[in-house]
Amino acid sequence: MNKYTFRHLINAGGWLVFLVSFLVYFFTAERTGSLWDCGEFILGAHKLQVVHPPGAPIFLIIGRLFAWVADILSSDPSRIAFAVNLFSGLATAAAAMFVAWTTMIFSKLALLGREKVDEPNFTNQLLIIGSGVVGGLATAFSSSIWFSAVEGEVYALSTFFTTLTLWATIKWYSLPDEDQTDRWLIFALYSAGLSTGVHLLSILTFPAIGLFYYFKKYKKHTLLGMAAAFGAGVVLIGLIQTLIITGIPNLWAQLELLMVNGFGLPFHTGLIPLFLIIGAVLYFGFRYAHQHQNALVQTLMVGMSLLLISYSVIGVVVIRANAGPPINMNAPTDAHRLLPYLNRDQYGERALLKGPHFDAQAVGVESSEKYGQVGDRYEVIDYKISPKYKSSDESFFPRMGHSDSQRKQLYRIWINKKSGNPTMGDNLAFFWKYQIKFMYWRYFMWNFAGKQNGDQGVFAWDLKRGHWQSGIPAVDNVLLYNQRELPTTMKENKARNSYFLLPFLFGLLGLLYQFRNRRNDAIGLLALFLITGIGIIIYSNQPPQEPRERDYVLVGSFFTFCIWMGMGVIGVYRLLQKVPMGKAQAPVALALVLLAPIVMGFQNFDDHSRKNLSAARDYAHNFLETCEPNSIIFTYGDNDTYPLWYAQEVEGIRTDVRVVNLSLIAVDWYINSTRRKVNDSPALKFTLPKEAYRGDKRNVLYWPPNGGNQTMSLAAGMKYMGERHPLRGNGGREFESHLPTKNFVFNIDKNRAIQSGWADPSEQDQIISQIPITIGDGALTKDELAILDIIQSNVYDRPIYFAVTSRESKLMGLGKFLQLEGLGLRIVPFETPQKAAQFGIHGNGGIDADKIYELVMNKFKWGGFDKHDVFVTSSIIPSYFAHKTMIERAAYTFLQRGESQRAVDLVDKFFEAFPHMNFPYDAKILNTLRIYEQANAYDKAKPHIEILADEMEEYLRFYRSLSQEDLSAGFKPDQNTALRQVVPELKRLAQSKGDTEFLNELNARFEPYQVSNISN
Repeated sequence: MNKYTFRHLINAGGWLVFLVSFLVYFFTAERTGSLWDCGEFILGAHKLQVVHPPGAPIFLIIGRLFAWVADILSSDPSRIAFAVNLFSGLATAAAAMFVAWTTMIFSKLALLGREKVDEPNFTNQLLIIGSGVVGGLATAFSSSIWFSAVEGEVYALSTFFTTLTLWATIKWYSLPDEDQTDRWLIFALYSAGLSTGVHLLSILTFPAIGLFYYFKKYKKHTLLGMAAAFGAGVVLIGLIQTLIITGIPNLWAQLELLMVNGFGLPFHTGLIPLFLIIGAVLYFGFRYAHQHQNALVQTLMVGMSLLLISYSVIGVVVIRANAGPPINMNAPTDAHRLLPYLNRDQYGERALLKGPHFDAQAVGVESSEKYGQVGDRYEVIDYKISPKYKSSDESFFPRMGHSDSQRKQLYRIWINKKSGNPTMGDNLAFFWKYQIKFMYWRYFMWNFAGKQNGDQGVFAWDLKRGHWQSGIPAVDNVLLYNQRELPTTMKENKARNSYFLLPFLFGLLGLLYQFRNRRNDAIGLLALFLITGIGIIIYSNQPPQEPRERDYVLVGSFFTFCIWMGMGVIGVYRLLQKVPMGKAQAPVALALVLLAPIVMGFQNFDDHSRKNLSAARDYAHNFLETCEPNSIIFTYGDNDTYPLWYAQEVEGIRTDVRVVNLSLIAVDWYINSTRRKVNDSPALKFTLPKEAYRGDKRNVLYWPPNGGNQTMSLAAGMKYMGERHPLRGNGGREFESHLPTKNFVFNIDKNRAIQSGWADPSEQDQIISQIPITIGDGALTKDELAILDIIQSNVYDRPIYFAVTSRESKLMGLGKFLQLEGLGLRIVPFETPQKAAQFGIHGNGGIDADKIYELVMNKFKWGGFDKHDVFVTSSIIPSYFAHKTMIERAAYTFLQRGESQRAVDLVDKFFEAFPHMNFPYDAKILNTLRIYEQANAYDKAKPHIEILADEMEEYLRFYRSLSQEDLSAGFKPDQNTALRQVVPELKRLAQSKGDTEFLNELNARFEPYQVSNISN
């Protein structure tokens, strides 16, 4: 009978972590596309398309295999998304397994040292394997890691490569110092190299690798030596970034110019000398190592070769870009387009070592040429512009550099400085208060103490949303506010997770134990913890109020702490050795510490489970179903673009609709992409040719100060602006063309409007002759020019919509000439003089209430919220309000038309689609309840009024339990709203329908909470 060895048990422990983790992820993974970038990455994997900079070719290649299997096994296209989401779960489960094995190695070193012990005693085996299981499961159930494990994004695979790199390094570190064991260090470099095809997180392990190399290879250790080893790792990061990731494409770009422009050879022939140069460097490097028998150089050259091989996958981006897929972000078709793609030029730069403060004014610019293909050669078509500032306006270690008006105001709020230039003290205060305490420490404690709710945190002093909490009342009363009278919706919020500080305390105990017993190991691990945590915070230099929480980028720091959590098993065991328990100390220690990941798993399950969620796909379906056949719809942000792309590219939903993103249309490659037929959507027509939009041409069209201001038809204006009409600007710069006027009109041909179907014959008398378009500030940007060009060139042929989630400023002043049809505002040849302001952007122009009724009642889908009790993230709320406001405006329209039953039908559907169990009621529901009232359907309104009354009573009781200081820290406006708006309106609704009994009940219930002289 075979005997299981210690090695077998170690392997089994790691695989147990993998199995448990993957099963949990399987049952919590989203079954279709998710919000944010996930839709883009899933469709990119499905068809090997080109995603946003800097690309993720390894993710797309592996994801393509999962999508392919799903395509074979199921006819349901949503299974493709599920397969890619499971790919993330599989990668994260493997990451947890590698953390488990890494923890076991550290625990074995701490317990037994480097001495080879084949079969430790039972106690040591239990402690070592148990520590790994705890560390692995803690990794799997960490909130930030779990979040990425159930969606099709790059962060799960990035975490896998980072843990793989660390495990290979620590395995090498733990083995005897022999030449043959160096293969594990080389494998670590290869793993890090592969990760550059996903994300750059893995290369941040290099400073820690440098320390572990130093501790193993050198017998005498000093602070100076450790600093040098750490610094060598930092330098290696810089070398990989500058010599390989951007260095090779930059060299290729220079060789392209030589081969194409200099020698007249075809495009891409610069690859020939590039491969020769790389081959020569490797050849002479290996030759030197062999001639001098230098093992270090040999190892470096092998590592460099593997890095180059792994990095070569970036070629997939160029190959697929040249294939012209429907989604071809930045179109990196050659070396000169690849370089800004990899450098993420479109996102701008954030100064790290020296830079300006937010109020600094540029005193000049630096420009660098950007080449593009023109005919059979490369020509300068654009410039990268970098502003220059006075040295007095720049500071070392700049933390506050965003100069848009909103961010300026937020910076001043955070540093509590209403005027004047920020000082270095202000700079460091922002770094500490916002970037460290709010954006790191808060995220860290989310994972190891607990989480208050799922709302996005905005300010540290706003106690209502986004903070960490422990579940221990004595702690949370001090940290937040009195926990005694929490309302039910706060208490039962799925994102309210309480770990009772167990993970945090056990992690600290493991850290202290390792420092006490294996100081060098702890220092190396601490370096990794800091550089993947605080280091990323410093590098990303986050401004206040990001579009969403950014905890998912810090997972390297979090899984490092999970290793210490695992080692907490040994720490607890050492403490229990002082207690007479016989041989029970080790099992008890393991059981105690294992409580932490178990608590994390149970607490996090309900808010991390997306099994029954389909909001991203369903709402994308609703946007697309809004559109008439062969339509164009302008969208604005990530969450109203990527899900639509996913729905079309993966699930084949309404592929006749052309989605045009307003955030991208200011660049030539995106404008050119709309000129092609995509799926079932014909190419868009343009008046201006490609050359007119190329590069920096017409980035801005100015109106000359002495120019005429006569009214011009938009057709004539487009023709003029597309031609060459030079305008001399300040500093001697020449603009190729300019605005001929600030006043345009789009002339409407009534007969053509009817014949094309833009208007119905019954509407002939309502058709106007002109739509005025005014360029108020005398400058037309390229995106605005392209939008007007699309409208002018396509409006008779294709229905054109603006998504209701667009910014009002993007409507080009056409508000009176729009019509609400579902989730889109359609351009129509009619004028609605007055805007329905109470509905926001939905209130622009007219409304086709009949179409909305048909969509809502028969075609729209509801994300699973109508059938399941699921967690609603703050990212879903904008889509919720988009549907709510649309339904309300249509219902009020039916009331005005005397069609009360249809108004009631719409409100019934709203409450069915967005039930209280998923969308707790507040003051914003009152407008919907008034529709019931005006439709004489008080009996339908009353159950919802009673729910709202219960909510308000609980919240007012909670507000009364708070101190004045805590009440003012985020809750005072809600208390005022409840007492001044909600309670009086509830009473009015009851009184207006003669429900005296209920009115008396309301008076009695809310009398204790009436406060005179409520402050504003």
